[in-house]
Amino acid sequence: MHKIRNEEAVAMFGQNVRRIHMDKDFTQEELAEGAGISQVQIARIEARRINTSISTDIAIA
Repeated sequence: MHKIRNEEAVAMFGQNVRRIHMDKDFTQEELAEGAGISQVQIARIEARRINTSISTDIAIA
């Protein structure tokens, strides 16, 4: 099965996650705790290393 990865969308999502947590004066750790995911996963999202699931996107939102 071929995985679909839209590099532009992954980059945009990572930038938005970083902007939002910084605008709200949250650390990556605080954002991760609120979303129920690891800080490492937040860092990887912001660095555009992973293509998150819709479930993870919703948890971060």
